[in-house]
Amino acid sequence: MPPIIHCVRHGQGLHNVGGGCYTLPDPRLTPAGQSQCESLRTGSFFDQSKISLVISSPMCRTLETASLVFHPALTSTLNPQKIIALPDAQELSNDPCDTGSNPDILKRIVEKEKWPVDLSLVKEGWNKKTKAGSRYRHSNEAIRARARDTRLFLRVKLRELVSLHGNDDVAIVLVTHGGFLHYLTDDWEDADSHPGTGWYNCETRAYVFESHVWSDSDGEAWLVETRESRSRRGKDHPMYKKKDQAKLFTAAMESWEGQGLQRPDEVDMNLEVDDLQRIGTPPQDAQDICL
Repeated sequence: MPPIIHCVRHGQGLHNVGGGCYTLPDPRLTPAGQSQCESLRTGSFFDQSKISLVISSPMCRTLETASLVFHPALTSTLNPQKIIALPDAQELSNDPCDTGSNPDILKRIVEKEKWPVDLSLVKEGWNKKTKAGSRYRHSNEAIRARARDTRLFLRVKLRELVSLHGNDDVAIVLVTHGGFLHYLTDDWEDADSHPGTGWYNCETRAYVFESHVWSDSDGEAWLVETRESRSRRGKDHPMYKKKDQAKLFTAAMESWEGQGLQRPDEVDMNLEVDDLQRIGTPPQDAQDICL
Protein backbone atom coordinates (compact mmCIF):
# COMPACT_ATOMS: atom_id res chain seq x y z
CA MET A 1 0.00 0.00 0.00
CA PRO A 2 1.43 3.44 -0.90
CA PRO A 3 1.97 5.95 1.90
CA ILE A 4 -1.33 7.44 3.07
CA ILE A 5 -2.33 11.06 3.67
CA HIS A 6 -5.29 11.44 6.02
CA CYS A 7 -7.02 14.77 5.38
CA VAL A 8 -9.24 16.02 8.20
CA ARG A 9 -11.54 19.00 8.42
CA HIS A 10 -11.54 20.72 11.82
CA GLY A 11 -14.34 20.21 14.34
CA GLN A 12 -17.25 22.62 14.66
CA GLY A 13 -15.96 26.12 15.29
CA LEU A 14 -17.81 28.97 16.95
CA HIS A 15 -18.28 30.50 13.49
CA ASN A 16 -20.01 27.32 12.22
CA VAL A 17 -22.98 27.58 14.59
CA GLY A 18 -26.36 28.32 13.06
CA GLY A 19 -26.08 30.29 9.85
CA GLY A 20 -22.43 31.05 10.53
CA CYS A 21 -20.78 34.04 12.15
CA TYR A 22 -17.87 35.00 9.95
CA THR A 23 -16.91 38.13 11.90
CA LEU A 24 -15.38 36.11 14.76
CA PRO A 25 -11.57 36.34 14.61
CA ASP A 26 -9.68 33.03 14.51
CA PRO A 27 -12.45 31.15 16.39
CA ARG A 28 -11.95 28.14 18.63
CA LEU A 29 -13.99 24.93 18.74
CA THR A 30 -17.41 24.74 20.33
CA PRO A 31 -18.08 22.08 22.99
CA ALA A 32 -19.81 20.13 20.21
CA GLY A 33 -16.67 20.47 18.09
CA GLN A 34 -14.55 19.12 20.93
CA SER A 35 -16.92 16.16 21.23
CA GLN A 36 -16.58 15.54 17.50
CA CYS A 37 -12.82 15.38 17.96
CA GLU A 38 -13.18 12.87 20.77
CA SER A 39 -15.45 10.71 18.62
CA LEU A 40 -12.99 10.83 15.73
CA ARG A 41 -10.09 9.92 18.03
CA THR A 42 -11.87 6.89 19.50
CA GLY A 43 -13.45 5.93 16.17
CA SER A 44 -11.61 6.23 12.85
CA PHE A 45 -8.30 7.00 14.55
CA PHE A 46 -8.48 4.52 17.41
CA ASP A 47 -5.19 3.03 16.14
CA GLN A 48 -2.63 5.79 15.55
CA SER A 49 0.43 3.55 15.50
CA LYS A 50 1.17 4.23 11.82
CA ILE A 51 0.75 8.03 12.01
CA SER A 52 4.26 9.39 11.79
CA LEU A 53 3.54 13.10 11.30
CA VAL A 54 0.71 15.54 12.05
CA ILE A 55 0.45 18.77 10.05
CA SER A 56 -2.12 21.49 10.56
CA SER A 57 -3.25 24.89 9.41
CA PRO A 58 -1.99 27.40 12.02
CA MET A 59 -5.51 28.57 12.86
CA CYS A 60 -6.82 27.93 16.38
CA ARG A 61 -9.65 25.60 15.41
CA THR A 62 -7.38 23.33 13.37
CA LEU A 63 -4.58 23.27 15.94
CA GLU A 64 -7.13 22.46 18.65
CA THR A 65 -8.61 19.70 16.50
CA ALA A 66 -5.20 18.20 15.76
CA SER A 67 -4.25 18.31 19.45
CA LEU A 68 -7.45 16.58 20.56
CA VAL A 69 -7.78 13.95 17.82
CA PHE A 70 -4.14 12.95 17.54
CA HIS A 71 -3.11 13.15 21.18
CA PRO A 72 -2.05 9.45 21.19
CA ALA A 73 0.28 9.90 18.21
CA LEU A 74 1.66 13.18 19.52
CA THR A 75 2.43 11.76 22.96
CA SER A 76 3.64 8.31 21.89
CA THR A 77 6.57 7.14 24.01
CA LEU A 78 8.18 5.63 20.91
CA ASN A 79 7.81 8.71 18.67
CA PRO A 80 6.65 11.85 20.50
CA GLN A 81 6.13 14.64 18.01
CA LYS A 82 4.85 18.15 17.50
CA ILE A 83 2.19 19.36 15.09
CA ILE A 84 3.79 21.21 12.18
CA ALA A 85 1.83 24.43 11.65
CA LEU A 86 1.75 25.03 7.89
CA PRO A 87 0.57 28.51 6.78
CA ASP A 88 -0.14 27.36 3.21
CA ALA A 89 -2.92 25.13 4.57
CA GLN A 90 -4.99 27.99 6.03
CA GLU A 91 -8.57 28.68 4.92
CA LEU A 92 -9.47 30.69 1.84
CA SER A 93 -11.33 33.89 2.60
CA ASN A 94 -10.24 37.14 4.20
CA ASP A 95 -13.18 37.11 6.62
CA PRO A 96 -12.10 37.47 10.27
CA CYS A 97 -13.02 33.83 10.96
CA ASP A 98 -10.61 32.72 8.22
CA THR A 99 -7.79 35.07 9.17
CA GLY A 100 -5.20 33.71 11.57
CA SER A 101 -3.68 35.37 14.61
CA ASN A 102 -0.42 37.30 14.55
CA PRO A 103 2.57 35.03 15.28
CA ASP A 104 3.24 36.48 18.74
CA ILE A 105 -0.39 36.09 19.77
CA LEU A 106 -0.57 32.58 18.33
CA LYS A 107 2.55 31.60 20.25
CA ARG A 108 0.96 32.76 23.51
CA ILE A 109 -2.23 30.82 22.78
CA VAL A 110 -0.31 27.64 21.96
CA GLU A 111 1.74 27.92 25.14
CA LYS A 112 -1.30 28.65 27.30
CA GLU A 113 -3.26 25.70 25.89
CA LYS A 114 -0.21 23.43 25.94
CA TRP A 115 -0.78 22.38 22.35
CA PRO A 116 2.34 20.56 21.06
CA VAL A 117 2.94 22.75 18.01
CA ASP A 118 6.01 23.66 15.96
CA LEU A 119 5.40 27.27 14.84
CA SER A 120 8.73 27.73 13.04
CA LEU A 121 7.04 28.07 9.62
CA VAL A 122 4.58 30.73 10.82
CA LYS A 123 6.17 34.07 9.96
CA GLU A 124 5.01 37.68 10.01
CA GLY A 125 2.58 38.26 7.13
CA TRP A 126 1.10 34.77 7.08
CA ASN A 127 -2.32 36.28 7.90
CA LYS A 128 -2.13 39.23 5.48
CA LYS A 129 -4.64 38.11 2.89
CA THR A 130 -5.37 41.39 1.13
CA LYS A 131 -1.78 42.55 0.72
CA ALA A 132 -0.75 42.83 -2.93
CA GLY A 133 1.69 40.10 -3.89
CA SER A 134 1.11 38.02 -0.77
CA ARG A 135 1.15 34.26 -1.31
CA TYR A 136 -1.81 34.15 1.10
CA ARG A 137 -4.13 36.45 -0.85
CA HIS A 138 -7.66 35.21 -1.16
CA SER A 139 -7.63 34.87 -4.96
CA ASN A 140 -8.11 31.74 -7.01
CA GLU A 141 -4.60 31.92 -8.45
CA ALA A 142 -2.93 32.33 -5.05
CA ILE A 143 -4.98 29.57 -3.41
CA ARG A 144 -4.20 27.11 -6.20
CA ALA A 145 -0.50 27.91 -5.83
CA ARG A 146 -0.41 27.25 -2.11
CA ALA A 147 -2.56 24.13 -2.51
CA ARG A 148 0.07 22.82 -4.93
CA ASP A 149 2.87 23.80 -2.56
CA THR A 150 1.07 22.02 0.28
CA ARG A 151 0.91 18.84 -1.79
CA LEU A 152 4.60 19.16 -2.61
CA PHE A 153 5.36 19.66 1.09
CA LEU A 154 3.39 16.53 1.94
CA ARG A 155 5.27 14.57 -0.71
CA VAL A 156 8.65 15.66 0.65
CA LYS A 157 7.63 14.68 4.18
CA LEU A 158 6.37 11.28 3.04
CA ARG A 159 9.63 10.62 1.22
CA GLU A 160 11.55 11.45 4.39
CA LEU A 161 9.39 9.08 6.42
CA VAL A 162 9.64 6.24 3.90
CA SER A 163 13.43 6.59 3.93
CA LEU A 164 13.48 6.67 7.72
CA HIS A 165 11.23 3.64 8.18
CA GLY A 166 12.57 1.67 5.24
CA ASN A 167 9.10 0.87 3.85
CA ASP A 168 5.95 2.51 2.50
CA ASP A 169 3.78 1.59 5.47
CA VAL A 170 3.58 5.13 6.84
CA ALA A 171 0.84 7.73 7.16
CA ILE A 172 0.67 11.44 7.77
CA VAL A 173 -2.23 13.68 8.75
CA LEU A 174 -3.24 17.12 7.52
CA VAL A 175 -5.86 18.98 9.57
CA THR A 176 -7.23 21.89 7.56
CA HIS A 177 -10.39 23.62 6.32
CA GLY A 178 -13.44 22.75 4.25
CA GLY A 179 -12.86 25.24 1.45
CA PHE A 180 -9.13 24.65 1.17
CA LEU A 181 -9.64 20.88 1.02
CA HIS A 182 -11.37 21.23 -2.34
CA TYR A 183 -8.38 23.11 -3.73
CA LEU A 184 -5.93 20.68 -2.16
CA THR A 185 -7.59 17.58 -3.58
CA ASP A 186 -9.03 19.20 -6.73
CA ASP A 187 -12.22 17.30 -5.95
CA TRP A 188 -15.27 19.55 -6.29
CA GLU A 189 -17.94 16.88 -6.11
CA ASP A 190 -20.71 17.90 -3.64
CA ALA A 191 -18.77 21.10 -2.82
CA ASP A 192 -21.98 22.83 -1.76
CA SER A 193 -23.27 20.18 0.64
CA HIS A 194 -22.36 22.42 3.58
CA PRO A 195 -21.64 26.17 3.66
CA GLY A 196 -18.55 26.63 1.50
CA THR A 197 -17.62 22.94 1.40
CA GLY A 198 -18.63 19.35 0.82
CA TRP A 199 -16.81 18.26 3.99
CA TYR A 200 -18.62 18.07 7.31
CA ASN A 201 -16.88 19.00 10.54
CA CYS A 202 -14.30 16.39 11.61
CA GLU A 203 -14.73 14.41 8.40
CA THR A 204 -11.67 12.44 7.33
CA ARG A 205 -10.73 11.09 3.90
CA ALA A 206 -7.63 9.15 2.83
CA TYR A 207 -5.46 9.95 -0.20
CA VAL A 208 -2.41 8.70 -2.05
CA PHE A 209 -0.39 10.48 -4.71
CA GLU A 210 -1.60 9.97 -8.26
CA SER A 211 2.01 9.31 -9.33
CA HIS A 212 4.45 7.27 -7.27
CA VAL A 213 5.65 9.15 -4.20
CA TRP A 214 9.23 9.06 -5.52
CA SER A 215 8.32 10.33 -8.99
CA ASP A 216 9.02 13.95 -9.90
CA SER A 217 7.11 13.70 -13.18
CA ASP A 218 4.00 15.24 -11.61
CA GLY A 219 4.91 18.82 -10.79
CA GLU A 220 1.50 19.38 -9.22
CA ALA A 221 1.73 16.32 -6.96
CA TRP A 222 -1.95 15.50 -7.51
CA LEU A 223 -3.79 13.44 -4.91
CA VAL A 224 -6.38 10.72 -5.46
CA GLU A 225 -8.78 9.47 -2.81
CA THR A 226 -8.44 5.79 -2.01
CA ARG A 227 -11.20 3.38 -2.99
CA GLU A 228 -11.72 2.42 0.65
CA SER A 229 -12.14 6.04 1.67
CA ARG A 230 -14.69 6.73 -1.05
CA SER A 231 -16.57 3.54 -0.22
CA ARG A 232 -16.86 4.58 3.44
CA ARG A 233 -18.73 7.69 2.38
CA GLY A 234 -20.98 5.98 -0.14
CA LYS A 235 -19.12 6.76 -3.36
CA ASP A 236 -18.98 3.77 -5.70
CA HIS A 237 -17.15 5.61 -8.50
CA PRO A 238 -13.62 7.06 -8.71
CA MET A 239 -12.91 10.78 -8.42
CA TYR A 240 -14.03 12.66 -11.51
CA LYS A 241 -11.44 13.51 -14.17
CA LYS A 242 -9.92 16.98 -14.48
CA LYS A 243 -12.25 18.23 -17.21
CA ASP A 244 -15.28 17.22 -15.14
CA GLN A 245 -13.75 18.80 -12.03
CA ALA A 246 -13.46 22.08 -13.93
CA LYS A 247 -17.22 22.08 -14.48
CA LEU A 248 -17.86 21.14 -10.85
CA PHE A 249 -15.55 23.98 -9.76
CA THR A 250 -17.64 26.52 -11.68
CA ALA A 251 -20.82 25.14 -10.14
CA ALA A 252 -19.22 25.31 -6.68
CA MET A 253 -18.25 28.96 -7.13
CA GLU A 254 -21.80 29.84 -8.16
CA SER A 255 -23.20 27.93 -5.21
CA TRP A 256 -20.84 29.58 -2.74
CA GLU A 257 -21.87 32.97 -4.08
CA GLY A 258 -25.51 32.00 -3.57
CA GLN A 259 -24.64 31.15 0.05
CA GLY A 260 -23.33 34.67 0.53
CA LEU A 261 -19.68 33.55 0.58
CA GLN A 262 -16.67 34.96 -1.22
CA ARG A 263 -15.80 33.24 -4.49
CA PRO A 264 -12.05 33.16 -5.23
CA ASP A 265 -12.44 33.12 -8.99
CA GLU A 266 -13.90 36.64 -8.99
CA VAL A 267 -11.52 38.35 -6.58
CA ASP A 268 -9.07 39.48 -9.24
CA MET A 269 -11.97 40.54 -11.42
CA ASN A 270 -13.42 42.68 -8.64
CA LEU A 271 -10.05 44.27 -7.92
CA GLU A 272 -9.59 45.15 -11.54
CA VAL A 273 -12.95 46.89 -11.70
CA ASP A 274 -12.21 48.79 -8.49
CA ASP A 275 -8.79 49.86 -9.73
CA LEU A 276 -10.16 50.97 -13.07
CA GLN A 277 -12.73 53.13 -11.33
CA ARG A 278 -10.11 54.56 -8.99
CA ILE A 279 -7.24 55.32 -11.35
CA GLY A 280 -8.68 54.79 -14.84
CA THR A 281 -6.02 52.26 -15.94
CA PRO A 282 -5.71 48.48 -15.57
CA PRO A 283 -3.77 47.22 -12.54
CA GLN A 284 -0.25 46.02 -13.32
CA ASP A 285 -0.24 43.10 -10.92
CA ALA A 286 -3.75 42.09 -9.96
CA GLN A 287 -3.85 39.14 -7.57
CA ASP A 288 -6.30 38.27 -4.77
CA ILE A 289 -8.13 35.56 -2.79
CA CYS A 290 -11.71 34.63 -1.62
CA LEU A 291 -14.14 31.96 -0.52
